[in-house]
Amino acid sequence: MIKKITSGLFCLSILSATIFAQQNLSLIPASSTMMIQGTSSMHDWEEKVEKFDVNLSLKLKDKEITGIDKVNFVCKSASISSDNSIMTNKTHDALQVEKYPDITFKLVSVDKLSSQDGTFSGTVSGDISLAGVTKRITLSFTGNNVNNRITFKGSKTLNMNEYKIKPPTAMLGTLKTGEQVTITFNLQFQGALAMKNDN
Repeated sequence: MIKKITSGLFCLSILSATIFAQQNLSLIPASSTMMIQGTSSMHDWEEKVEKFDVNLSLKLKDKEITGIDKVNFVCKSASISSDNSIMTNKTHDALQVEKYPDITFKLVSVDKLSSQDGTFSGTVSGDISLAGVTKRITLSFTGNNVNNRITFKGSKTLNMNEYKIKPPTAMLGTLKTGEQVTITFNLQFQGALAMKNDN
């Protein structure tokens, strides 16, 4: 009898550890987007980040996120593009894409994490490296966990001058872009159960 009880407690502890275990999630590139919006002396502009990846590690209990352990983001600066080839080239020149091919963000801390009924929000602080300059930033996010697909949404405004990036100009200086840009992201990840079922 004691042996059965001990065995049952052991199985229960394994199950509890599994429920609260750290989960490494896979980004779904086809469903994830990252955009950069800015202003200029003539009109607003928008560019898309074509190539990026996120290494994300969470603590999950059922549908609720109880912790964020790791966020490592990397994108290819040369993959930032717009419908206007001149603007794309000017952006690549400003970012010095050959010298600094990667833009990265690495998590440092998480604050105000709240999760209820599969909907969550919070803020993260981390180090972003952009055109050879690294600074610590804080950004807010919201999201949801539905059918084992986890979505993170948010935006962050950056001042290019703080990263020693000269705002692009075109048309012999007639078109001048503003020094601030807003990065908007919608990231979707495949949850642990979905990954298990796919195997």
